[in-house]
Amino acid sequence: MENNKLSTGLTVWLWIIFVVNVLAAIGGIVVALGASVVGAALGLGSIYVVLSFIGVILQIVITVSIGILLFAHKKIGLVLIFAFAALGFIVSMVTYAVTAQLGVGNIVKAIISAILMPVITYLFAKNDIANGTIA
Repeated sequence: MENNKLSTGLTVWLWIIFVVNVLAAIGGIVVALGASVVGAALGLGSIYVVLSFIGVILQIVITVSIGILLFAHKKIGLVLIFAFAALGFIVSMVTYAVTAQLGVGNIVKAIISAILMPVITYLFAKNDIANGTIA
C-alpha cells in the first residue's frame, strides 16, 4: 500500500532548501536587474546580464522542482533537481569565465552547490522512493 506522507528528514530538508532557493531566486532577481550596471562597470557587456537572468530562471525551476517533490511527491521533481543543478553548474562556470573569476575556490564552490544539494536530497528520498511515497 502506498504511503502518502514523506519521511520527516526528507520533509525538513525539502522545506529548508525550498526556503533557501526562494530567497536565492529573489536575490538573483535583484542581481540580474543590477547586472547591466555591474556588467558595464566591469566592461562585460550584455553577456553578464543574460547569464544572470539564466541563473535566475534555473533557480526558479529548481525551486519548482523541489515543490513538486515536496508537495506532489513526484519523482520527476528529483530528476529535475539533478538536471537543473547540472545546468546551473555550467552557467556558473561560464559566468566565472566571463567575469575572470574562474579560480579554484569558485570552481569548488560551484561543484559543491551543484552536487551537494541534489545528493543529500536523493539520500533522504531513496527510502520514500523505495516504499512508494514518491512515485
